[in-house]
Amino acid sequence: MPSFGEIEVIEALQESTRVAPENVILGIGDDAAVTKIEPGYQLVTATDVIAAGTHYPEGIDAQAIGHRSLAVNLSDIAAMGATPVWANLIFSVPVIKKDWVDKFILGFSSLANANNVTLIGGDTIRGPEFFAVSLQGIVADNQYVSRAGAQLGDSIYVSGFLGDASHGREIIEKNRIAEVNASLVKKFLYPTPRMKQAKELNQIASSMIDLSDGLYSDLGKILSESNKGARIDVSKLPISETLTHLLGREKSIEKALIGGDDYELCFTVPKIRQNEFDLLTQSIQETKYTYIGEITRENELKLLDQGDEYKLSANPYSHF
Repeated sequence: MPSFGEIEVIEALQESTRVAPENVILGIGDDAAVTKIEPGYQLVTATDVIAAGTHYPEGIDAQAIGHRSLAVNLSDIAAMGATPVWANLIFSVPVIKKDWVDKFILGFSSLANANNVTLIGGDTIRGPEFFAVSLQGIVADNQYVSRAGAQLGDSIYVSGFLGDASHGREIIEKNRIAEVNASLVKKFLYPTPRMKQAKELNQIASSMIDLSDGLYSDLGKILSESNKGARIDVSKLPISETLTHLLGREKSIEKALIGGDDYELCFTVPKIRQNEFDLLTQSIQETKYTYIGEITRENELKLLDQGDEYKLSANPYSHF
């Protein structure tokens, strides 16, 4: 297969993503990009890396890698209640081949263009396979949603279904992809960042986080930053019929709690915003929101199963 050089990769990426001239003064092609931000807005920056063998199985389709490299960062921006605008991409692979790069760019640019993200810079190198994106978004002054705002008595919700992506990765790694589990594989390969949903929740949620490391770990980050505790009823966790059919109840609950790679939203709703949230959920149909528990005074995450204590049978996700 023909090789593909750095200049060709950069040009192909540049041509594949839309340019937003109203806020990009100087884009790709110089030593650095120049952008502007309107008065009354703040800049939100997220940076995430995905590496072969760690964040995804080696050998998966390049289009999925391109999609995931941006999706995981979009999910972080969404969790802050911000709107993405600019991206920088660091692209490292052992061998650069045109057909592989074309697929990667298709995955990256399709998601970028769908979310009006302009690629304004980055770097390409020959080395171990990994991809780093630094994504910038904007939000009205002090209207971002952090992890630190959860208050006593707030209701805890999650979007979508939990656990599917984690088992989808296992299916890929074991080379057992079949029609019955295809939806789980797709959930892992092509996560859907909840951009629209996060904007709708911006004025309602008191705290929010995207679920990349599993509900147990990520909700724990909200509790740590908010100096609060929580009670969660595992019987209320949103688990797909497919996952339950394949794994059974207990293993599905475990996946939902600690599996990771869901890229759904976990957020808290204060009592004074509950009616507003209820009206929102009644007016939308495309997203499932599930109540799973509430914020407590104690600095611990307590798991219950219909009133009885529930104990994890495996360790939560760790980066190291």
